[in-house]
Amino acid sequence: METVQQANWLKEAVNFFVDLYPIKRQRDLNAIYREVTLLLQKYAHAQAAAIIRLEDSITARVLYASDNYISGFINATVIDEVVSIYEIRIANGALITKAPDDILVLIPVKEKAFTGVFALFIDKGTDVNDAFRQFLQHVWTGLKETAMLIQTYYSIEELSTRFNAILGTIPESIVFIDDSGRQGWLNGPAARLLHLNEDNNAPMAIAAAMQQLRNDAVNREDILKEAGQLFSSPNRSIKNWEWLFGTPVELALSVSCVPVRSTNISGRLWVFDDITEIYKANDMLKELNTELVEKRRIADEQNKAKSDFLANMSHEIRTPMNGVIGMASILANTQLTEEQADYVETIRISGETLLSIINDILDFSKIESGKMELEAQPLNIRTAIEETYDLLAMKAGEKGIDLLYYIDPMVPAEIHGDMVRLKQILMNLVSNGLKFTERGEVLVNVTSISNEQDDHILQFSVKDTGIGIPQDKFYKLFDTFSQVDSSTTRKFGGTGLGLAICRRLVALMGGTIKAESTVGVGSTFTFTISAKASRMAINYTARDKTNEQKLTGKRVLVLDDNITNLKIMQAQCELWHMLPLTTYSFDEAEAALRSTPFDLVMVDMLMPGKDGVEVARILKREYPQLPIILFSSAGYLPLDAAEMKELFAVVLHKPAKQAQIERAFIEALNMRSPVARTGAEPIPTSPTRTQNDTAQVKILVAEDNDINQKMIMRALEKLGYTADLAENGKIAVELLHSTRYQLIFMDVMMPEMDGYQATRIIRDMYGDRSDRPVIIATTANALTGDREKIFENGMDDYIPKPFKMQDIKNKIDEWTPKLPQLQ
Repeated sequence: METVQQANWLKEAVNFFVDLYPIKRQRDLNAIYREVTLLLQKYAHAQAAAIIRLEDSITARVLYASDNYISGFINATVIDEVVSIYEIRIANGALITKAPDDILVLIPVKEKAFTGVFALFIDKGTDVNDAFRQFLQHVWTGLKETAMLIQTYYSIEELSTRFNAILGTIPESIVFIDDSGRQGWLNGPAARLLHLNEDNNAPMAIAAAMQQLRNDAVNREDILKEAGQLFSSPNRSIKNWEWLFGTPVELALSVSCVPVRSTNISGRLWVFDDITEIYKANDMLKELNTELVEKRRIADEQNKAKSDFLANMSHEIRTPMNGVIGMASILANTQLTEEQADYVETIRISGETLLSIINDILDFSKIESGKMELEAQPLNIRTAIEETYDLLAMKAGEKGIDLLYYIDPMVPAEIHGDMVRLKQILMNLVSNGLKFTERGEVLVNVTSISNEQDDHILQFSVKDTGIGIPQDKFYKLFDTFSQVDSSTTRKFGGTGLGLAICRRLVALMGGTIKAESTVGVGSTFTFTISAKASRMAINYTARDKTNEQKLTGKRVLVLDDNITNLKIMQAQCELWHMLPLTTYSFDEAEAALRSTPFDLVMVDMLMPGKDGVEVARILKREYPQLPIILFSSAGYLPLDAAEMKELFAVVLHKPAKQAQIERAFIEALNMRSPVARTGAEPIPTSPTRTQNDTAQVKILVAEDNDINQKMIMRALEKLGYTADLAENGKIAVELLHSTRYQLIFMDVMMPEMDGYQATRIIRDMYGDRSDRPVIIATTANALTGDREKIFENGMDDYIPKPFKMQDIKNKIDEWTPKLPQLQ
């Protein structure tokens, strides 16, 4: 017998289904319980198995167990939870009262009259891999059908008992007629079926009686057609040939006819098997299946109604939230006292927290309803990580936690995938790491674990140095609406949906996700995705080559107390063909400077003993011309601007992008004398816009909600723009007949005429003219694929609600160079 490790689980699943089929013809419930359980134990290579019926949430009854000791370990509460979630549960013995040294697998089944689990006790050495899990999923399908059969037998138990008694006392009817027509015989049941005397074996009498039997059948036309084919060749045979009698059917026969050939006799053997009860049971099953199909149709309609409801709720919730967050952003840019500014910031943070919770719920609903579709556009993995870190940098800075990442050189620069959803996974995992980490670091590591031409399996690991997760809580991690600590006194909040959404998104990307953790040390969440490398990626531009030449061969000394950061900087500098020396010891760094000429030094700000400022002061006294780069996560530096210029060539704030570090190195190397610049200083990307510039843009706002009208009009006013207001799409179209606009902010849901219809009319009005206005949709619907619908209806761009004043400014700045010119 194959060992568990050698088992071909697909083959075992097929064998299970093959052997399950005859069990379904069983008429004894206890036999079904026993044989299905033993069959499951056999093909799962389990040490023991049981079928357990859940009587209520606290009572479970073992219907059959392969070993008697199993009964003492059953936990009804756990079974109730598994049945409620309706998901296969695999865990160690912690799920049972007195855990054996095994792995416990609970496979739920749930029908009207039968609810419970099939339990498997697997040897702890079993590799619970993807193949085994697929085996369980396949087996689950058969067990669901078995549960349905059990339910059917509950309802027809009396009929089934009578049927079994009949089959137990009356054998099949058997008739033989030779080809010559001289011999024939029949048994007692056949005589009674054909209304003949058992002693009357005359072939002509038997043939006439069988002819009469065929004529009495309600499906005689089908029987005659099959008979024509049967008798067309002496060697033809037929089995499971149904002869039906009565309307509704009172008698159903399964007829078999096979040729019999011997030296002296040739003829045909007929076997009539009374399958009336089976036929009726199958009829009931057909009715049950019809009922199930109808219930599924109703469930689908209910799911659609739920999706529509969630879409409407998304709009109804986001619309007022747009006012809350938008007005808070406007208010924050007015003259406020310190107390008032604190209140405004509290409103903003609370609003965005609520929005995050709503987004989790809506995303989960979108995935559950099958409406989540991933894009396949070229995306840069480094950009995805860096943009995620940009959003979390403030939170990390407040806690003094380093945000680090390392991308293996074998990982393609760009892949085809969904940037938004990849960032969503990273955002959830990294923000969880920050939430549960008080000091240390969060590290994202990306490697390619498999690749074939352009097809890669990429592995992302998010490692923190936080509080860790107890082993007995691991089973809760990826469950929906579940948290490791769900008590009323829990320290950390949340919906319990984040990791569940991550698991579903990773699955949509063709991968898996898992977690490893040690309490007090930290946790690592690892997920994989299947991705195709993008051939559109340009890895080395002319500027990149120039930068690489500037850095090649340069000696850099990196001083940091974070070992992980030192390893990353070592690898990165080597990729730039630099000669790095990394150390966490100031004494070692000082000794290295005395023995080796370095081109520049990078020091961390927060270090035990001497911080970055103290180190720089010491080094500048001995090496005044040596450029020093400060790597800071502290935000505030305890020195004035003059001293900063004197000490540091560049100040980088963590987390710094790879391109920022490269620019900092080149800038420091180019400096003959240190000139300070901090990573916090904004770099202008466009000329400053004057009041006259903004006034020249003709803007129309189409919005029906009073609060949102006030919010967007005040935001535009604060930004220096003037705009006209239309309360619905119809008024917007009318205004365009008298006034020429360059830019329209168009709400998609408005009375009388919505934004989609208004946009189509405007597009028809202007056709291909170059002076047609740019239309930017404002939408509060985050569930039903508005993005695709927006572009399908001719809109140029969109802003999802709720949005802030900065979002409006960014959109206007982005589109201003492309706006039509008014004569």
